[in-house]
Amino acid sequence: MGCRIKGVSEIAFWVNDLVVAKRFYVDLLGCEIVDEDDGHNVFLKAGDVLIVLFDRESPNTNLANDYLARTGGARGDVYHVALRMDRSDLDSFGEELKTAGLVVKGPVDFAGGRRSYFTEDPDQHYIEFTDR
Repeated sequence: MGCRIKGVSEIAFWVNDLVVAKRFYVDLLGCEIVDEDDGHNVFLKAGDVLIVLFDRESPNTNLANDYLARTGGARGDVYHVALRMDRSDLDSFGEELKTAGLVVKGPVDFAGGRRSYFTEDPDQHYIEFTDR
């Protein structure tokens, strides 16, 4: 049996400062706000993926509140998340990130031909921007 997963639908991050995180994803990365509960969460469109930012102290959704009540707080570790871009935009975008004052690793060219740039968001999530 092959893998039944078709792709990534949503990435949800716990954040310490929703305003700062929203500024990074909307103003710098260009994500579009789909829905927002001011001070609690914001749902962002990034291509085919939904990026959700949850205030780690007050996410204000039943599912997230139930999760925090059950676990006693945010848990889990993720090394990094990769976001796909058009190769023609990748290098100039890497430069835009540097110009915005972010520490950027890249370009990194992988043996299979993939090219990537890496940086951290305001909550130290390691984000990869790649052409595949």
